[in-house]
Amino acid sequence: LFDKYNVERAIVFPNPNVGDKYPEMNDYIAECAKKYPKRLVGFGRVDPRREDAIKELNRIKNGLGLAGLKLHPMVECFRPDHPFFNKFFEKANELHLPILFHSGDGFSSPGLVLKIAEKFRHVPIILAHLKEATINALKECEKVYVETSGTLPDFIELSVDVDENRILFGSDVPYYRYKTQIAVVEAAEISQKARRKIFCENFQRMFAE
Repeated sequence: LFDKYNVERAIVFPNPNVGDKYPEMNDYIAECAKKYPKRLVGFGRVDPRREDAIKELNRIKNGLGLAGLKLHPMVECFRPDHPFFNKFFEKANELHLPILFHSGDGFSSPGLVLKIAEKFRHVPIILAHLKEATINALKECEKVYVETSGTLPDFIELSVDVDENRILFGSDVPYYRYKTQIAVVEAAEISQKARRKIFCENFQRMFAE
């Protein structure tokens, strides 16, 4: 797929699997990223409710050398701004670990994730699945980035009006298709400069080799 759609590098991470499977899956992602360092940027996953969550968070960064963390509050069933998770995010803040959050409804509300971004200033937050609510978070906090999978051209245009430097192309493969997600960005009425930033330059700046 990378070769077919001219993808140079992409973030990869384990599929959702709540429980004790994440450490094993993180190992696999790390192995793949080490095998293809010029093409894969590995993110780990953690169920933050587990007693060993902070230990695994530290291992993701310092043991496996992964570049970030993926969290899905709906799948992992946790409210990000609940005080129980303060120590977890304090560790992520200490590690300066970027976090890609699934965003949507309920526990995945961008408003809840925004509280994490505002409280822990060394944690770059990427909100997946650009929608209207994520644009508000983009306006509110300079540490918030958005990614474009599952979005519409209108929301890309509105995001560019806020800050074209904090928008990352996202495919959400295998759930979506590269061809469709690329077409959505191409359909947005934005400058070629902004389009280059979304497809390539913003990612390169954030995840320099």
